[in-house]
Amino acid sequence: MKKHQDILLLGGTSFIGQHLLKRLHQQHAQVHVIARTADALPTLPGVRCYADSLDNAELLNTILPHCKMVVHLASDSTPGSSALKPTFEAEHNLLPTLRFLEVLQKHEHVSLIYLSSGGATYGNPTKQLVKEDEPLAPLSYYGAGKATLEKFIMAFCQQLQRSAIILRPSNFYGPGQSYRVGFGIIPTIFQHVLNSKPLTIWGDGEAVRDYLYISDFIDLCVQLIEQPMDTGTKIYNVGSEKGYSLNQLSSLIEEVTHQSITRQYQVARTVDVKRIVLDCTHLHNDLKWSPHVELPTGLAQTWKWFKQQAS
Repeated sequence: MKKHQDILLLGGTSFIGQHLLKRLHQQHAQVHVIARTADALPTLPGVRCYADSLDNAELLNTILPHCKMVVHLASDSTPGSSALKPTFEAEHNLLPTLRFLEVLQKHEHVSLIYLSSGGATYGNPTKQLVKEDEPLAPLSYYGAGKATLEKFIMAFCQQLQRSAIILRPSNFYGPGQSYRVGFGIIPTIFQHVLNSKPLTIWGDGEAVRDYLYISDFIDLCVQLIEQPMDTGTKIYNVGSEKGYSLNQLSSLIEEVTHQSITRQYQVARTVDVKRIVLDCTHLHNDLKWSPHVELPTGLAQTWKWFKQQAS
């Protein structure tokens, strides 16, 4: 292996990780993947996989000397799953990443891309489009964990003159995102359509989000990996800059699937943000990146994949 050329994916078996790994493999990059379980580890030629924790210092010290970049995609929680469980967030996300950073300190040639959250860190902002300088005011322990790790990464770069990019994305969706309870509203709605089951909506359905098709995000990740990184921390919102309420999203899915959705409205949860649409001007200006897939088109492509998996 050549020194300082490889890429390490933490959480490489996730929805995002699998898409990014596929693209990097197509471009003949040497990739290492660390995932918690061996069940979903890929079997691609040239990809080195390890079923282990992301804070295994012995393993990291064997991989990082060969790497130029770490892409940190790993997360074991959602706003809902960590609700009322601050120690769960700390034990499963905060502490493992801080132990990882402690090891990364020793490998000064390695840069970092960290996947934060654009939907959970800002809380309930008053602006229609939220910029990166909006104060962070998370409503959930999940969002608080992401915001905390951002600060640690900034301190890491400041103390050691290192390079990191923090991405605050909106809501991902696309083919390959299987249904999991509590993970992703779009696969959740599709699964309910397939099973002809009523959809539970927390609140009145007027909560607004923007949605980002997976290929658009992967394009950005590859661009960031391939270009040199400056010393310090850069933070980018990543989204479509177009907001849709949950009711509007459900109606679009009804049009795509040609099936009606029975909606059951429940009392809103305190961990759920009312409206968040990201301003991505900073990203457009610095990297000339813009999303290409509109929501109706992306929903149609995703629904096609869902039906194929069910058949």
